[in-house]
Amino acid sequence: MTKLQKVLGIGFLLMAFVAVISLGGIAEAKTVIKYAHCGPNSIKSQMHVFGLKFAELAAEYSNNEIEIREFPAAQLGSEQTLFQKARIEDGFIAGGAINNLAVFAQSAGVLTLPYLFASSDEVLKLINGPFFMDIVNEKVVKEAGVRILGCLITGFRVLTNSKKPICSLEDLKGMKIRVPKNPLMVAAFQSWGINPHPLAWSELFTALQQKVVDGQENPYITNNSNKFYEVQKYVTEISYFHWIGPLVISEKYYQKMAPDQRKALNKAVMEAAKYEQQWAIDYTAKAKAALIKEGMVVCKPDDEEQWKEKARSTWPSFYDKVGGKDLVDLALEYLKK
Repeated sequence: MTKLQKVLGIGFLLMAFVAVISLGGIAEAKTVIKYAHCGPNSIKSQMHVFGLKFAELAAEYSNNEIEIREFPAAQLGSEQTLFQKARIEDGFIAGGAINNLAVFAQSAGVLTLPYLFASSDEVLKLINGPFFMDIVNEKVVKEAGVRILGCLITGFRVLTNSKKPICSLEDLKGMKIRVPKNPLMVAAFQSWGINPHPLAWSELFTALQQKVVDGQENPYITNNSNKFYEVQKYVTEISYFHWIGPLVISEKYYQKMAPDQRKALNKAVMEAAKYEQQWAIDYTAKAKAALIKEGMVVCKPDDEEQWKEKARSTWPSFYDKVGGKDLVDLALEYLKK
């Protein structure tokens, strides 16, 4: 090998080394954010539908500086565990039902009052507007140390069971119904004359399969994506509680982000959330049709006003647990606008 060849060889090695270092620097500059939830890794799941769009938009709006890595199907824990992780872990966004966030942030629970909403349009009015994204959000930051970046929806939680059609409160008596471990939801069923069975989400399908409980309540989309038609026969189409899924991130981490990345993240979450919201409205009817095709029988209550009156009678007992009566009154005021 000539001297010139040696010099050229060393030069090429130095160039390769510099290139590797540069690529490493680029890799290190990229912000990786985990997005974790308990929904299935399926295009029938609102959590995953959002996740796909979110990852796409976050990369686009940050010029590929933000990478979203999705962790579905409770890989990183239950919803309450995920919300807790979001409080203390950098680069971590948790998605889940709002009643599970309310365990740590009482003010978020204002949207869990039974029969607060008459339609999905009313839900969207609150969760996408200043009442929730500004007023409630600032309270949540102080209460739990997390910021709500946006919210997903599915629809109203309908009641299902494996025994018989439930078309009245009288039909409900004697039934063993699972509800989430949420005092407001438990109180609603108690107001209807039964003692519900609070069970963790991870235990639900098996409990239905083994007849430990007769029924449960979840939106049409959730019932379909989790194949509850395999263990349930009847649907009662009530509208006592609308599923809302806040997406939260540590406030400390959020404030540490570079302003341009924070702006890109905000834009990506809100646009992906609105994409999911429209998907949920469109897909609810398809999910309902799919459940009927699988053999489920749908019944509307004979007099849902009676269900509503009894459930709303529990509100005063929970004002101090959902941010106070003033916050409830403000929510009602915004709904009237």
